[in-house]
Amino acid sequence: MRVAVDPATHEPVGEPEYIADVKSVDDLCVDEDAGVAYLTRHPNHIVERVPLEPAASRLGRAIMAGDPFTDGLIGPTSIDWGRGPNDYGHVAYVTTDGGTVEIPPDGILRPARLVRMEFPVEKGAPR
Repeated sequence: MRVAVDPATHEPVGEPEYIADVKSVDDLCVDEDAGVAYLTRHPNHIVERVPLEPAASRLGRAIMAGDPFTDGLIGPTSIDWGRGPNDYGHVAYVTTDGGTVEIPPDGILRPARLVRMEFPVEKGAPR
């Protein structure tokens, strides 16, 4: 779900809008230019892309990391864009818990990490 927010008061404006059915989301970051959100799906050990306007999006829903299982992305908890001049919509940083909440499929607990992820810049997307 999403809801518009008044930029001056930060109060919700209008009713929440349905975006997608997604279970076990821990955090997200939004790429307004591409019209998508990147979700950390903590117990599933994946990062997923979901269109903000499913009917009008040129980018569909997709698992961006973690399927197949990725040793370096266990328990993704938080995600945010990098601070470099060209990072928005392309470079994100994800913190992980190493499997303390949901043990990975191989049963091995790992140290928490900060993972740098690069998402493809789609043709025609403004940057």
